[in-house]
Amino acid sequence: MDFDYFYNREAEKFNFLKVPEILVDGEEFKGLSAEAIILYSMLLKRTGMSFKNNWVDKEGRVFIYFTVEEIMKKRNISKPTAIKTLDELDMKKGIGLIERVRLGLGKPNIIYVKDFMSVFQVKENDFQKLKNFTSEVKNIDLRSKENELQEVKNVDSNYIENNKSKYSKRDNSFGKNGLGTFQNVFLTAEDISDLQITLNSQLENYIERLSAYIKSTGKTYKDHKATILSWFYKDQGRSKDTKASNIPTWEEYDKGEHL
Repeated sequence: MDFDYFYNREAEKFNFLKVPEILVDGEEFKGLSAEAIILYSMLLKRTGMSFKNNWVDKEGRVFIYFTVEEIMKKRNISKPTAIKTLDELDMKKGIGLIERVRLGLGKPNIIYVKDFMSVFQVKENDFQKLKNFTSEVKNIDLRSKENELQEVKNVDSNYIENNKSKYSKRDNSFGKNGLGTFQNVFLTAEDISDLQITLNSQLENYIERLSAYIKSTGKTYKDHKATILSWFYKDQGRSKDTKASNIPTWEEYDKGEHL
């Protein structure tokens, strides 16, 4: 193939996959294969979309769906290679950058993508704890037991109140909102799991389309899962005809070309 040069065209106009540089040259990730780094970056991007669509569990943790078949297709690799790469990232078999959870027979696994920077935060917190502990040891003889007990009591009280406030705010920020850009598509976790089996990687596309359609027309639907399935099966029928489907592709949604 004969590729052209870049002249005045801006490279930023293209849709890039962002690869964290620390995964490439960081000591903590030494030995991680290039295929695993690329796959993790793809999962990281999907996590951003899942967070936008409020795909979180009851603990506020973002989860995604990314099947082995989808990895094979997007990376043009064999099934054994796709499974090996996932194992390399997995917390039980590999470095621990992802956690896979089985939902049951015939249902796709959900994936929790771990924060690659959190390991550095833990180290910093451990250092700060050690520093604080050393400071307390130096001054321990200068304080009475009564003062120590009162101090511990105050610290525990503040800790409980601060964390109570923090987690209550987090809980209120999730769960009540719907999916999609306008947060008006409502699906249960079981609905999402069932739809993922049928629609696979197209599910987010249909959620976004339904969200935009409801917002623009003001229409209401009794069952959003049934609506998405109805649209999907209609599109399957259209694909056999000469007429093109009016459902935007995932790439069009990602670029905003459906608006």
